[in-house]
Amino acid sequence: MPNHQFIKPWSFTSAQFKQRLGAYQNNPQLSRTEQGLTLIEGLLAIVIISITVVSISPPIFWAVATRVQTQRAEQSLKLAQGEIDRVRTLVERNEVRASQFNLLPPYSTGATETDVRNQTSGNFPAAPNAKASGDKVVSIRDCGTGTTGNDVATLNGTSSRPVNAFIRIDTNGDCQADYLMQTFRSQGLDQDGNRFQGNADQNLSAFVMGVRVYAAVAEPVLISGKGKTEPASLRATNGLGNQLNRPLAVLYSTIVRSTDGRNLELYHKLCQPEAGLTTGAC
Repeated sequence: MPNHQFIKPWSFTSAQFKQRLGAYQNNPQLSRTEQGLTLIEGLLAIVIISITVVSISPPIFWAVATRVQTQRAEQSLKLAQGEIDRVRTLVERNEVRASQFNLLPPYSTGATETDVRNQTSGNFPAAPNAKASGDKVVSIRDCGTGTTGNDVATLNGTSSRPVNAFIRIDTNGDCQADYLMQTFRSQGLDQDGNRFQGNADQNLSAFVMGVRVYAAVAEPVLISGKGKTEPASLRATNGLGNQLNRPLAVLYSTIVRSTDGRNLELYHKLCQPEAGLTTGAC
């Protein structure tokens, strides 16, 4: 039976009432449940919660930003590898004629395989500083034929572009550039292992190509001529880091027609210099 039975107020005297009231107030179980938080306790709780939130928020934002940057780098690598596979397929099928060389990456006259790979070479392709087709994009969807529509000329190889030009790539179908891709190649060798000059009796059979893929946010810096060729660092960051002026992905590949009877000899000439032929290691 509870020890605090209900008693009518007129059943005890004033002294008894005071005695019972004092016992109620001094009861730790009753007073603890009835009392609230003091102002100091409330402020202390707010401070503790604030410190906890501040301490765990930066790592969360850091992790999210790093994951986004890693995803961009992976997408860039896929684009670069896809371009290399496209060019290799064209060469393998011998689908590139003299009138369709624009389907291949552009090159600087006289650029050897060493020039393509060696940053200290005078003919090493610099970072791009121009748009290949204005504000047009190579997209996964139909973006129309306007000034910001599909870059049909690049897809069909109907127009040439210089080595210093980049193609604007749309990967999510919103007709806005997500990446900027620069491609280039060495002058290459013909079917006989001679330096390719574009003569009617020559077939481009072997060369070294390179691909650089930049983030779309790097476009203003590239146009201003302040772009870099070294790959962007993927270290943890909560911002854009050096994506503003460096490529997210850089790939090089040796392209040799495997259907050519002298493909092994051509590969050796590209990758193992012989007397009278200046090439570079693959």
